[in-house]
Amino acid sequence: MVSIGNVNRLGRAHMALQPQNAIYVIDLFGTASFAFSGALRAIDRRPDFVGMVLLAGATAVGGGVLRDIILRREAFIVHDWGYPAVILASVVVTFLFPAMVVAREKLLRYFDAVGLGVFSAVTASALWQTPGTNPLSVLFIATFTGCAGGVIRDLLIDKPSLVLQNELYVTPVVIGAAGLMLVCSLGAGELTGFFTAMLLTTILRCVAIYRDWRLPRILALDPSPRAEPSHAASKADFYCDP
Repeated sequence: MVSIGNVNRLGRAHMALQPQNAIYVIDLFGTASFAFSGALRAIDRRPDFVGMVLLAGATAVGGGVLRDIILRREAFIVHDWGYPAVILASVVVTFLFPAMVVAREKLLRYFDAVGLGVFSAVTASALWQTPGTNPLSVLFIATFTGCAGGVIRDLLIDKPSLVLQNELYVTPVVIGAAGLMLVCSLGAGELTGFFTAMLLTTILRCVAIYRDWRLPRILALDPSPRAEPSHAASKADFYCDP
């Protein structure tokens, strides 16, 4: 069986197993969704085409490149024409028909959820199949790389990162990666583990968008009490008579 950890390689489009080919197609769909979200994030600033490509590319493949650096392997985008092609196509559509894309922004959030589920599942599976990787590292790295593209995008346009806003975005990735490790530890195959992680992450994220689920936030701290004026100070020290 071909390892899921290698699904981003050049030859995966020619794999004989239909599930592997399906993963590749879904991964391209997720990449396009991330690219749309990157282009849309700064559309209020009316960027030019090159700026849109940079933002869309950072969002779509930033996390994947970081993952491959961590795993010390060649970046998946180097040899595969599919990823830059879908990024460019997404930017062209957004650039030529911005009103149409903005009108469907909420629908694209669900597409983004699919992309998040696919990408985080690919990352978690690649890490789980790497010898010597501990489960806690799988959770952390899958989460970091899953959010990396969006964080880079928001840094480039100087906007508050969605990761730090009160949205249920990171938690589905953690639950999905944990589900993958659980089913694989029970003897399930790599494909079963991948689809478990993908479905858990995608479904939880979609439900969170639809139901507006949010995690509890830290309680606001009481402001420090105002310093009392010294007894030695007179009224004239604080007020000026007209």
